[in-house]
Amino acid sequence: MKLITVEEHYDTDANIDQFNKYSQVPNNNPRQTQLKPDLVDFGRKVAYMDAHGIDMQVVSDAGNSAQVLPDQYAVDGAHAQNETLAENISQYPTRFAGLATLPANVPDKAAAELEYALTRLGLKGGIISGTVNGQFLDSPKFEPIFAAADKLRTTLYLHPGVITDQQKALLYDSPAFSDRTSTLMAGAMWGWHMEVGIQMMRIITAGLLEKYPHVKLASGHWGEFVPMFLERIDGFSPLVTDLPHSFSEYYKRQVYLSPSGMFTAPQMQLALTEMGADHIMWSEDFPYVQDGDTTRQFLEQAQLTDAQREAIAHGTAETVFDL
Repeated sequence: MKLITVEEHYDTDANIDQFNKYSQVPNNNPRQTQLKPDLVDFGRKVAYMDAHGIDMQVVSDAGNSAQVLPDQYAVDGAHAQNETLAENISQYPTRFAGLATLPANVPDKAAAELEYALTRLGLKGGIISGTVNGQFLDSPKFEPIFAAADKLRTTLYLHPGVITDQQKALLYDSPAFSDRTSTLMAGAMWGWHMEVGIQMMRIITAGLLEKYPHVKLASGHWGEFVPMFLERIDGFSPLVTDLPHSFSEYYKRQVYLSPSGMFTAPQMQLALTEMGADHIMWSEDFPYVQDGDTTRQFLEQAQLTDAQREAIAHGTAETVFDL
């Protein structure tokens, strides 16, 4: 079984230095320093893939990326990340594909960078992590990014990002537990993912997928809560929008899910029931998640037909990212 994983990550020494110097968004991953070799060194990635039966990774710079730098650094920083990513991929062209870092708070520049990355560097889509300085992507400000993705018929991966201090204070800080607890709850335990689910709901409700039917959106962590609420959302859709189709029709048409290392049978079955195998891809979230042989074995042993297994293992990803 050929295996492609699609939410896998990299970084560069230059971006790490720039992030530490200029970013106002905290890096709250306690393992970031020890993970640096697996983020930066593509040879180490290949060795890991070889050891655990992974044929290809679709890699991206997420969370601590140039996206969150001040505008005067974000445009050049994202461009440098994409150039370096393409250079690394060129050394292992059968093992990696890449998604472009986008300076999303400068939408015209982000749109131009997406087109450059796809047409000149051979990257396969773009990635946006969380809100953009607290702004959701349904704002008309960001429409140039969707217009470019639609023109290119490409995929935007909507990845979690560090939530704002205001969100954390309102939703997760509590006198009943420590700040460390609220930080984790606001982050990878819950908060990041809920925010990306809200991001998706706003994008579709605002009509962006109606206007841009050739955009594909990828969503990790089994859809960031949205699939389990599709019918509930549809029940309210006629009251909040006059779009010609229901929320779930847009979602099932243009959104593609992956587990991001959440190898859990109940969530997989829910996603499969709602979306079908042709809208599910596989992902480990390397190197933040390193499940080793489980990454392959879980899928091999899952209760799937052979056709479903092949689609989830590689077929859907090959279609979504033009591999």
